[in-house]
Amino acid sequence: MATNMDQSNNLVIGNGVTFKGTLNVPKKATIYGTVDGELTAEEIFIGQSGKITGKVTARSIEVEGELHQVIHCRDHLHIRATGKVSGKLEYSQIQIERGGEFRGEMQQVGAAPVYPSSNAPGASKPGALSATTPSGASATTPSASKD
Repeated sequence: MATNMDQSNNLVIGNGVTFKGTLNVPKKATIYGTVDGELTAEEIFIGQSGKITGKVTARSIEVEGELHQVIHCRDHLHIRATGKVSGKLEYSQIQIERGGEFRGEMQQVGAAPVYPSSNAPGASKPGALSATTPSGASATTPSASKD
């Protein structure tokens, strides 16, 4: 059972709430409203009605709404089917559900290549595959083999 002390380092921006500025959240930030500025947290969840525009830094991020501009995700970014992410993205692991969108530039950081360089099937960089997103921007994602 969670106590008030357990949730004292969390933040919720409710639907219809607009925040402009800088937020530093020690634990989890849950966004259903609009944030324009800079958000740093351990975890970020953006609900379907949520929108963040600015610089975002977190260990893990889950997006059902919108996330735009500069994103630094140290661990796992999960773009749900309703999620829309655009801008410059640095991530360690990424998961995009069918219907989820990403537009912009992405770079995997802080993770070992999927394949040793001698086994990378046709990739220009070990463990990476270059592609063009619907917006025409280049993207780099981990390569995978279906053998």
